[in-house]
Amino acid sequence: MPKPLVLIGAGEFAQIACEYFEHDSEHDVVAFSVERDYLAQPRLADRPVVVYETLEAHYPPAEVDVFVAVPASQLNRLRTRLYRDAKRRGYRFATYVSSRAFVWRNAEVGENSFIFEGNVVQPFVRIGNNCVLWSG
Repeated sequence: MPKPLVLIGAGEFAQIACEYFEHDSEHDVVAFSVERDYLAQPRLADRPVVVYETLEAHYPPAEVDVFVAVPASQLNRLRTRLYRDAKRRGYRFATYVSSRAFVWRNAEVGENSFIFEGNVVQPFVRIGNNCVLWSG
């Protein structure tokens, strides 16, 4: 059974992450979430966009995983701030590893990380939390 997932963010990377999680993972994207000041539309990709500050009221931490799907804005400070805040609020984080990436059996990948297709993660590699590995 798919795990419900809320994507924090509603920009281009969040839409890309939605496609990958929906079609190449065990997660079902149920909503997007953005900070109140950035709420531009009530729905995106046929899913609700909820205010981040009230996320627990709509999607409690015990019921969903989250993924912070914002780009490397401000040298990753924005993604780091949202990641730390969601962690403080008790959310569990999804990690996406493309079925078309090569990840060695003893490699370690942290939470809230995203590994696109075409990446090679060799033996003994440790990828930390909140990382994005683009390819191409």
